[in-house]
Amino acid sequence: MGRLKLVAALVLACAVGLPGPSSPAQQRADRTTLSEPHFQAHFSALAGPPPGFWRWENGYLISYGLDGTLDSSPNKPVVVLYDRNGQIAREAIVWFKDAVSTSVDDATVSRSGDLFVSGGTTSAAGAIANFIAQIDRTGHVSRVVRTTPFLPVNICAAEDGTVWSYGFDRDERGKSVRTGALLRQYSLETGQLRAMLDVSTLNSSGWTLTDGRYPGEISLRCTPHEVGLFNGASSEWVGFDIAKNKLKVSKVEPLPSTKEVRITGFALTESGDVFVSLHDRSSKPPRSGLFRLSFEGSDVGRWVPVKNTLGPYLHGAPVGQLLGTDGSELIYTRDLDGVAYWSKLEK
Repeated sequence: MGRLKLVAALVLACAVGLPGPSSPAQQRADRTTLSEPHFQAHFSALAGPPPGFWRWENGYLISYGLDGTLDSSPNKPVVVLYDRNGQIAREAIVWFKDAVSTSVDDATVSRSGDLFVSGGTTSAAGAIANFIAQIDRTGHVSRVVRTTPFLPVNICAAEDGTVWSYGFDRDERGKSVRTGALLRQYSLETGQLRAMLDVSTLNSSGWTLTDGRYPGEISLRCTPHEVGLFNGASSEWVGFDIAKNKLKVSKVEPLPSTKEVRITGFALTESGDVFVSLHDRSSKPPRSGLFRLSFEGSDVGRWVPVKNTLGPYLHGAPVGQLLGTDGSELIYTRDLDGVAYWSKLEK
């Protein structure tokens, strides 16, 4: 086992209560704590095993694919937004005239409350078109930009009304092309604005997976100051500083094993802190907890356990799944009972 993998394994083993020596990463974890929850609400989408996808973003719980499919229909909502109290706030029907099928890959809400979705459509002739669309307040597509041949796998909304996307190009036969920019910015009025992050400059073995080996392994988020992209398959953090117009790729120590340890949630705070919830299935019972990405004293990032957030998964763990961030607070679940909790971060 290489040195970086060994360090990561030791840190995670200590964090989830497995045998292992104390480490500097554990000591640094004491600086960041999660306060007791000051608010909680029940969300029907969160109850039971997860058949679909969800995250908390800019005042809403975004959920889609809750019926086990990402396929849209002309009349059935495929994306549902829940407000802070767990009530359905908006629903989105994503459909296009003359389309035989339409599917949704991701959804995002801007700080101003605008809802965007990404996906693809197939015509009667078999032609595939990929898109990013804005959903109006009636729940229907109001504006759309075609991104073909780029397939927008993940999206996040910027403050200026544009949408950032991680994805990849496809050829005329629909197969992915392993060249070109993976991170792009789109205007729904004028089209593509910027393209960056060429796969040739990255750990190519991890970026050939396109959307990860499991849901949540690759995540994209926008804040007023930064566009952040984490790839757990390649163990790389990509940060684009909006004000400086500067892109930086940083290495991150890999998790011990994707078969045993998986990322179940992700959050990028406005202050630039990155958090994940991890599920470790190697122990009995399985364990879960909250971790912060730290670059303290090193150019290589490491996942540092947040104090008092680790425990048996679904059996009293303080954090089961991280849903997202609300300003300086984190929103998370503890069990499969549909309850979400709000806690402040303290350092």
